[in-house]
Amino acid sequence: MSDNLISIKGLYKSFNKRSVLNGVSCEIKKGERVVVIGPSGSGKSTMLRCMNLLIDPTFGEVWRKENLLTPVDPYLHPEIIRSSRTFKKLFKKTDGSEEAALETVAKIKKEDLLHEKNEGPEYSKKMREFYKTHALDVNLARQRVGMVFQHFNLFNNLTVLENLTLAPIELKLKTKEEANETAMSLLKRIGLEDKASDYPSTLSGGQKQRIAIIRALAMNPEVILFDEPTSALDPEMVGEVLALIKELADDGMTMVIVTHEIGFAREVASRVLFMDGGKILEEGTSDEIFNHPTCERLQTFLSKVL
Repeated sequence: MSDNLISIKGLYKSFNKRSVLNGVSCEIKKGERVVVIGPSGSGKSTMLRCMNLLIDPTFGEVWRKENLLTPVDPYLHPEIIRSSRTFKKLFKKTDGSEEAALETVAKIKKEDLLHEKNEGPEYSKKMREFYKTHALDVNLARQRVGMVFQHFNLFNNLTVLENLTLAPIELKLKTKEEANETAMSLLKRIGLEDKASDYPSTLSGGQKQRIAIIRALAMNPEVILFDEPTSALDPEMVGEVLALIKELADDGMTMVIVTHEIGFAREVASRVLFMDGGKILEEGTSDEIFNHPTCERLQTFLSKVL
């Protein structure tokens, strides 16, 4: 069995004909601390949100361990393409060699020639069978993938304790007593147990973000996705949030972090992805990315932010 907790394969995403992701693929392994850096508008947050299907990719697939969360993308599976009427029609015009078959598959992918309603019963059967074999309900997958947003997303009409216990109770993962016990333990961990009965509107930005982080922890996730967790904070509050994330990293939590905090990225990352133009242009260890970058675009980016 693969040790990949999340795999994204050939992701493309467009908004109103504006291309944001252009064929992104990567894998997140258990215990990794993957930090995603790059200029604004490079597709970092879109890629992160596709991992949890808060955004549906236009093309490509998202996998949670061995399970598929998105519809099947036939362009990633040559064996499915070969069963299509489009392939058979085009292949008849070739010499019938394996090389010609590969070229036909490549042509179909490049020109996006498949039209599901017209590809025949064999193609439809293969698509159904593949999905039935591998598909997992996205809501089940999300229960083990935590998400921390830029703007906290706490419920202002609920107390801090109610914010922390709502999901575990509603999803019947814990009894009310168990959820309260876990929540209070987490609040104690970050020194905010005295805020349990307070409402989010009374808290500082740093306190809200730390509570948003332990809210994700309350679900006992296998991986946490951080979408620029300090970008909405005043500068003096950034440190306390980064300290908590680093503590989780030191504890071995698998995490993917989109951030502009380059110093923090250098310190916490086991692997760094550099994105620009909707693509991953370079990836490597913290030392490789920050001290020995090979991509000219990355070199230019680092010269401006370091």
